[in-house]
Formats: sequence, structure tokens, C-alpha cells
Amino acid sequence: MPPPLIDRPHHVEVPESLNRELSAAEWLEWWGALVACEMGDDHRGPGEDSDDTAQRVARILQRRQAVFDPPDFDALRTTPQLQALVRQHSRESLLWAGRTRRRNPPGRPPDGSAFSWSLVKSVAERVARTHGVPIADVTGTALVLRVEGIWSQPTGPGHMLCSTAAAADPDVAIPLLRDTFVSGLGA
Repeated sequence: MPPPLIDRPHHVEVPESLNRELSAAEWLEWWGALVACEMGDDHRGPGEDSDDTAQRVARILQRRQAVFDPPDFDALRTTPQLQALVRQHSRESLLWAGRTRRRNPPGRPPDGSAFSWSLVKSVAERVARTHGVPIADVTGTALVLRVEGIWSQPTGPGHMLCSTAAAADPDVAIPLLRDTFVSGLGA
């Protein structure tokens, strides 16, 4: 689990009748599914034209709908307590997320909220040279979360979650990027 959010949302009132232990376990399972969805690779299907963007987009949307489908959140129907809480608070949560989201111009994160493009490029090139592979083979996905402190968590080959502080600190970011790229080679 990541540390607490930097910009904490409002306090959510939880009904006393709620089984907190069960809801916590359900939320943790949903968090895992959301991360897996965001980190999911989208490769070409058998016989699919490499330029068929519509098919790729349809697969991505289908994958997302399976875990995050507002406003009813039918994907959570097997976890009715969690589904009720998410339905109840989704609108204000989305408004909160919109207020805290920062727009990052390509290559220039305004507040350290993403890896600098020049750093990513440099690390990728170094990994390609070290491993004797074409630069096109060096890929990875890093999702930067606005959470407190320096934190990171690999989520699979070529995939990682990290905090804004980890992405902004070159002493932390370089090994994180390197490990992410190296773990993604041949994945």
C-alpha cells in the first residue's frame, strides 16, 4: 500500500453497521485490480493490424470498465459494502481529484510530480548500452502517485508505482527507472 496522499480528501463518514475489516479487505483487492488495470500492457492480438488503434482503445476501455465503471460501479457488485461506499462518495471524490490534479507540460514537470524527460531518456539509453539491446526494447511504465515521502513499489516486470518525491529526486529516480527498464527487458 502507498503512503497517505499529499492532498488528503475530505473525511468519509462510514456507517456503524459497516464491517470495516471486510471493507478494508475488499478495498485492498480493488486497489490491486485498479493497479493491474492501469499497468496492463496492450499488445496486438493475433492477426490484428499493427495500426488498428480502434481495437487497442476498445480493449483498454473494456479492461477499465471491468474494474472502474462509474456511476453505478457494477464491477463491484460482488462486494456490496464497498460498492455502496464508492457510489456514495464517487462524485465528491472525482471533484477532489480534479482540483488536485496538475497538468504537466511534456518534458517539464512543474512541481516534481513526474520524472524529467531528460532523466528518463538518459537512463533508458544507458540500459540499452549496458544490455546491448536496441533502445526500442527498453520500455517500462511508472505511475507517479501524489503520496507522502519517498516511496516506490514494483508491480511486475517493467512496471512500478512511486511517489512524486521519488520521481523528483535524481538519486532515487535513476535506480528506480533503471530497475524498471531492466526488469522489463524480454518481459
